[in-house]
This record gives sequence, structure tokens and C-alpha cells, in this order.
Amino acid sequence: MHIRALQPVNQYITLQRISAIALILCCFSATAQINCENDTSFHIPIVDLQTDYFGVHQGGLYPDGLNTMPAAHADSGIAIAESLLPINYDGQEDTSYGKFVFLGLGNEAAGKIFNKFITQHDDLGLGDSCMRIVNACMEDYTLHDMYGADASDAYWNDVNDYLQSQNLKKKQVRAVWLMTTNYDDTLITEDAYIDSVKNTYIEVIRKMKKQLPNLSLLYISGLPYGGYADTMFDGHEFFEEPIPYLNDFAIKAVIDAQINGDTSLIYSGEDADAPWIAWGPNVWADGRNLRAYDNLRWLCPGDYASGDNGIMLSGTGQTKVADRLYTFLTSEPTTLPWIYGLPYDCFTEPDFVEPEDSVIVPEDEILWITQNPVKGVIKFVVNVETNDKAQIYVFDMIGNQIVEGVFNKIEPGRVLSVNVTQNARGLYILSVFVENKVYNKVFYLDN
Repeated sequence: MHIRALQPVNQYITLQRISAIALILCCFSATAQINCENDTSFHIPIVDLQTDYFGVHQGGLYPDGLNTMPAAHADSGIAIAESLLPINYDGQEDTSYGKFVFLGLGNEAAGKIFNKFITQHDDLGLGDSCMRIVNACMEDYTLHDMYGADASDAYWNDVNDYLQSQNLKKKQVRAVWLMTTNYDDTLITEDAYIDSVKNTYIEVIRKMKKQLPNLSLLYISGLPYGGYADTMFDGHEFFEEPIPYLNDFAIKAVIDAQINGDTSLIYSGEDADAPWIAWGPNVWADGRNLRAYDNLRWLCPGDYASGDNGIMLSGTGQTKVADRLYTFLTSEPTTLPWIYGLPYDCFTEPDFVEPEDSVIVPEDEILWITQNPVKGVIKFVVNVETNDKAQIYVFDMIGNQIVEGVFNKIEPGRVLSVNVTQNARGLYILSVFVENKVYNKVFYLDN
């Protein structure tokens, strides 16, 4: 890139130009709005294209122009799904104290859709003590934000922080739904763009597997129609057509690559670099035009937030995607073994610290809080020599349960801790159940 030096100009003229530019930007900013007139791109949805081609890329969600998954890939996915067990804090399969986390990843727009799915799931009472569905879609993160050079990049730090806020760890994630934007500014031809975005997806998926080491199943959805985006909006290039349309072909190329044995997407064995990958619900349709596959279409402004920049779906539009996500997840053979819950009773193990060098505990005390009043974290000792696990509870003074969990190992002198930083100041009760006995201790929380 070459930067040319500016030639000297009259200062008055320069100020006039700056003022004019400011006025233009102001006017355009004030009138920026959804572009409902652009209601077709004249492209054929990938699910309708089937055995026909867009450039060098064949239609259909899967190889050979089909919208159904090849039997061998489906069988592999089902076998993996049926073998999955909850994972505990140590990253070990554990049907008593583990969790199976299904994680939603993507940007804020995907997060609104995933929240609607979670509400549908919860309203029917689906799931159980082992299943956790967590929405980690946030802000305006794109595919490029998901594969930084190392594990300390901002995106995965945010995902980690969010999981920890739910008393969960990244190693407990077993399945992911991904839906996000991407823009590659190296667009030369549409075919080259698809190949470039395909490679970005592969980088993201490999990074995802490193960040979520027990991830086994990944479902990817593309984007809805982007023709209504306001081209004056900063960042419109992530949403406007043909970017969402081309994105579908990039996703297809990734899945086809894994099915055809791409060595960068191996999902079996100890050296797996990727999870097993399949389509989530596909939601691109050509604006107002009904697609033959399922009569989906996108109407403006009805399906898009009125007065916005034509990139955010309205509540109606979000529901369209959420309904398809719900139908998919509650009927797809590779999700059926876990989406309705798992046949185990799973407790939550609270965070704990390593044993301290020395703790003085009165001889007649079985349960002892090392510092009372407590600030943020309860540190305590259970003076019992046992191989049994200890169930831990914290109650407020009117009997509401604040914390429930399990410690797999206790021993005399070992200091355990439970995080209560989010709770209000006041009196609480620490209750420990071990060897069919209950031990209680009142403490004052001074947060």
C-alpha cells in the first residue's frame, strides 16, 4: 500500500470541503434505513439448486446435490452421539457429577435466535440435571474473531468467562450450534470467495476443537437473506448480498471436505482435529420469493427490525429461524440421544482450592469455616476420613437454596471453597451431607 503526500491547498477551501463532507455524512446517516425494495437477488437457494451449479459449486446441502446426509456420515454421527457422556470439572466422563453442555456460538443476532430456542426447549420441560444449554453468542464477533493466534484471544476469553459464570468449564462442551457472519475482503470472483471462506471455517473449527477439547458434534447454519441491508451502514459488507448466499456454499464445502476424508478435519481417534460436522437448519431464501424446498421466504419489513439497517431480524424473523432450529434439534438423529436429556442424576461440583499448608480446626468440630465473616468465597474444612463424596448446599435464612454441588474428595485438613461472590450481604447456612449425616454452620457474608 502506498500513501501519497497531500499537496498544500488553501486553508479556507480545505475547511469548506470538510464541512461539506460532514454535511453529506450527516444527511446520509439521518436517512439510513432498511432497503425493502431490494427484495430479490435472482439467486437460487442452495437447497433448490440441488444437482445444478452456481459457478463451479454444486447445489444441495450435501454431496451429489442432495439435501440429505450420506448414510455413512449419518451413521458415524449417530454412533458418536449415542456414546457421549457428561464431563466433570476435571475433563473426565462422569455420570454422577458431570455435565453435557450444548453451546450456541455466534454473534448477537444468532444469540437472539438461540434464546428463543432455549425458551421453547424450557417451556416443554425438556432436559434434565445433566444437560446445560448455554447461549454464548455475543456482540458482533465474526468468524475471523474466532481463530486468533493463541488461546488468549478476546473471543475465547469471553466464551470461557461466560461458561464460568454458569459454573461450567470449556472442557464440558460436547455439542455446538454455530451461526455467524463473515466477510473476506479478498473477493476477486465468487468462486474464489467461497473457497476463501471455506478455509476460514476450517481454521475456526480446528481452533474450536482446541478450545473445547471434548467437543464432538458441530452443527452450522448459514444466514438469512441479506438484500435488505442498508449499504450506507458501517459494516454492511458482512450482511449484504451476495455474502450470505455465498456463505452457504462455503459451509457446504467444509462439510463435503470432511465427508470426503479431508485430513485437516479428522473427527475420530485421539488425534482428532475437529468435531463431526453437519448442517444445522439452512435459512437462506431469495427475499420475497418462496423457496421450493419448504416455502421459506423473507419479507421486508415484517421479518426485519423496522427502522434498523436491514440486518437485524425482527421478533417474527427470529422466530422463523428459532422454530426451524427447534424442529431440527428435536428430530435430527444425531441430537435425539441427548437433546431430551440424559438418564443420569448429575450434581454440580463447586470450584475448590488446593489444600492450604496449615489450618487450625477445633478438635470437636466436624465442619469448620476457616474465616467467618466470609468475603466472596467460603473456605471450609470437613474433618471426616471417608471415600464418600460430600454434597454441599448453601441456604439463606429463609430456606432458599443458593448453591448445590458435590466434592468428589474430602479429607481432614483439606480446605474446600465455594464461590458466593454474587450473593448479597447477610446470614447464610453452609450445609454438608456426607456418610448419611448432615453438618451445618451459620456464616455471615460480608460482600
